[in-house]
Amino acid sequence: MARQKHSEPAHVNALRDVPPENAFYFYEGIGQPTGVASKNLVEFRDQTKGASPTSIEFHLERGDFENWFRMLGDESLSHQVANLRKRRPAADQLPSRLSSLVDSRIRQLRRSG
Repeated sequence: MARQKHSEPAHVNALRDVPPENAFYFYEGIGQPTGVASKNLVEFRDQTKGASPTSIEFHLERGDFENWFRMLGDESLSHQVANLRKRRPAADQLPSRLSSLVDSRIRQLRRSG
């Protein structure tokens, strides 16, 4: 008899490490990798703090962050980032605003777990 696969709770899924092929790779623009990658939300939060506004703006405008959070299984964070994009904050505020959003979400997910 085959065992049924048990799916993990959403908070575990969103906080997990992903394999390199699913990591988030930061770019400054098309064909301009920064050499920085995140394999989980904590790394992503930490790396966005020091990321260039150009890189954050590039990915935000393309919807890359929203798509990555959705791939992690975190629709809530994806929607929060979509709202940030719609508000169009100044580029120099983007790294700290995004990092703060992700930090709040990590704390929320850890509390619910």
